[in-house]
Amino acid sequence: MMKQTSRKAILTGTTAILLSTSAAFAAEPATGSAAADQFRIDEIIVTGSKMGATNLQETPIAITAFSAEILEKTGIKDIRDLAGSTPNLMVAQNGAFAQLYIRGIGSNNTFAGSDPSTTVNMDGVYIARPGAVFNNFMDVERIEVLRGPQGTLYGRNAVGGTINVISRLPTNEFHAKVQGTVGNYNLFRGEGYISGPIIEDKLFASISAMGSKHNGYFENIVPSGNDRGSENTWGTRAQIRALPTDNLEIIVRADYLKDTGHFVGNQALLLPFRPTGATGPVDPVTESIRGDWHKVALDTPSVTDRFILGTSGEINYTISEAAVLKSLTAYRKSHLDYTSDTDATDLHRQITLQQELQHQFSQEFNLTGKIDALKYVAGLYYFQEHIDAYSTVTAYNTNRVTNPAPIVDTKAWAGFAQATYDITDKFSATAGIRYTDEKKDFDQYLNIFTQTTGVSLAGYPTHYLRSGKYKAWTPKFGLDYHVTEDVMLYASATKGFKSGGFNFSSANKSQGFAPETLWSYEAGFKSEFADHRVRFNGTGFYYDYKNLQVQSFLMPGVTDITNASNATVKGIELELQTRPIEGLDIGGSLTYLKAVYKDYPKAPIPGAPLVFDPVLNMNVAATMDASGNYLNSSPKWTYNLYAQYTMDFGDKGTAFVRGEYGFKARQFFTVVNDNVQTMPNYDLINASIGYTSPDQRWQVIAYGRNLSNTQYLVSTGSFTAVPAGTPGDPRTFGLRLSYAY
Repeated sequence: MMKQTSRKAILTGTTAILLSTSAAFAAEPATGSAAADQFRIDEIIVTGSKMGATNLQETPIAITAFSAEILEKTGIKDIRDLAGSTPNLMVAQNGAFAQLYIRGIGSNNTFAGSDPSTTVNMDGVYIARPGAVFNNFMDVERIEVLRGPQGTLYGRNAVGGTINVISRLPTNEFHAKVQGTVGNYNLFRGEGYISGPIIEDKLFASISAMGSKHNGYFENIVPSGNDRGSENTWGTRAQIRALPTDNLEIIVRADYLKDTGHFVGNQALLLPFRPTGATGPVDPVTESIRGDWHKVALDTPSVTDRFILGTSGEINYTISEAAVLKSLTAYRKSHLDYTSDTDATDLHRQITLQQELQHQFSQEFNLTGKIDALKYVAGLYYFQEHIDAYSTVTAYNTNRVTNPAPIVDTKAWAGFAQATYDITDKFSATAGIRYTDEKKDFDQYLNIFTQTTGVSLAGYPTHYLRSGKYKAWTPKFGLDYHVTEDVMLYASATKGFKSGGFNFSSANKSQGFAPETLWSYEAGFKSEFADHRVRFNGTGFYYDYKNLQVQSFLMPGVTDITNASNATVKGIELELQTRPIEGLDIGGSLTYLKAVYKDYPKAPIPGAPLVFDPVLNMNVAATMDASGNYLNSSPKWTYNLYAQYTMDFGDKGTAFVRGEYGFKARQFFTVVNDNVQTMPNYDLINASIGYTSPDQRWQVIAYGRNLSNTQYLVSTGSFTAVPAGTPGDPRTFGLRLSYAY
């Protein structure tokens, strides 16, 4: 039964949304008047359908889009900040590795041999590794979050959805901007970009740069350690765009990011810690901060050295309206070197070193066009990736070092096509198909040895080779009907596919897990009314999810990844924007989600002692029946509300004030669904206020995030001394000054 606080929170949020909708109908100006234009909500243009730019309200996909203006006013700077404003998006992390969940579909399999369940694309280029997606947004025009499987157009590993980051293209117009931000925790952040023509109408360029530094959000009470949650990042992006002829466009992009900040990791202790056994005394230093998730007790400093770089070349050639050819060639590289005290205590028990060197190459060709009532896209895609990983987990309390060092090579290619046919002026049908063929080679070296002598345990080191081949057809079928010019209904059936892989730390020479697949059945509506002063969108969905890849942390350096039999996910998402009076915007979203394992009789129990399997002649994970339990990071109810009021003072400039409130119901972080590795209901409050000069060149914004200083977890782990979690950011606030030309 839902707790009273949860029911009250949901009722309050729903009531607020309904009240804002009702208010939008009051005092409606005459249609077609100049006053009416001030009330209309701005159109949002998206490119997620890969068939060119389309109006968000006419695109039959569940998409949440963020413009550059919204990113600026809300203070969103990377993917982690999107979760508070996107229905059913959860962003967790394990150290430097992102764990993205959309509608309960995600993965904590972040290590080499595994892939994420939600894809992130930067200007159309797939970012393969979870350690490379926490990339600051620089000179961004728009971010699009596509919810639900995108297997036909975006391919492998888009089973949960896709996040697209789209850069602002340089044009004939000269633009330049510099801005600086100061805030608590000694935040200093500088950003700037310049964009414009080199040869008018023919050659354009832009370059942006940023640097950001702040102290750790999480105070370390042990003098020999360092604070966690700090930032020390700088990066740059450049674009060159050429238009040699009227029908040819060439774009070359490059980016680089360097990061030496200290990630917080799983350091929020969830149970009392007794270093000498279950009946021994509680450790006084670590126990003194238990329950205060804004402090850590770690005796060994964290060290991070991370860089990400990439380059791409895009060619667009317009043959005619019926055929536009595109080529996108990209190379990316990421390097992570991360050392962390991972026992979550002040005692010298466990140190983890993670190194991952990765590079990838991708090539996509596609052809898009419109022939009478038919719009289409067809293409070929190739992807190649090499990962060289090295890790040591040193458990000083057991005098043991676990050292997996796999090399993973992946090659994948795909062919895809999708078309939309307008049967009538109001009724359209869509059909698409993609075929994916992938091969993954896993070269494992694993050693377990004593820390003091360096002598390997019996049976180690071990070395073996494994290969996996994965093939899939991922179709899509859809219908959309325009009831009126401003009301559209749509329905779709879509298949998503996530490739199989291998367990990063397994000594089992026959190990490996199968691909997971998902059939999504979705129906929704998009509507505007009250003279475009109200935008109300909704969708309902049902997922048939098979062969889920589930990772469990069993003990230091040892994980287990298995395929759960199946799961079902169903839910409803409602999004609302209103402009009841000139200058006032009110809106939000409300989501219901039920994501459960349908049949999972032998789920590994995180943190439980291993048991001996006489058939395999080895120790394996203890199991339980998790059928009916909730998937990780899938709160049943979430909602967010916002209100923004913009005041126009004529020749004295403009000002705005904005407030945001978000609520998330209880979520679990393991298949056990226990009361330890969980996060109960919590809410977050953000606000900002700003002023823009009359010439729109100067702007100052004061902002605050998590103003109530709520303590909450985004993930947990069982590999620490006792279960511990990764806390979310505390209260932060700052002042940003910018000048644009």
